[in-house]
Amino acid sequence: MTAESLPSHGTLWSYTIQRFAPKAPFDGAGQTEFRPYGVGYVAFADSVIVEGRLTEHEPERLRIGQSMKVVVAPYTTTDDGSELVTYAFAPNE
Repeated sequence: MTAESLPSHGTLWSYTIQRFAPKAPFDGAGQTEFRPYGVGYVAFADSVIVEGRLTEHEPERLRIGQSMKVVVAPYTTTDDGSELVTYAFAPNE
């Protein structure tokens, strides 16, 4: 393996909308009830494809080949009140 710097923008290669709670060990990210979310594969500069959560979960707002950007998104809050974040892909509007 080698480390590779990626650009901040890519192209939506494929996606799906997760409409039901995954089996354990899904932690729910602090949710009290399940909410649908998008998961996609984003291609970067024809060199690598990365899987990650999408900020959008409405299929009519997503399309294969759409420009996407990497963003920081809230994930959960710890017991001591600290916010944990992760990366996600958002449509580059």
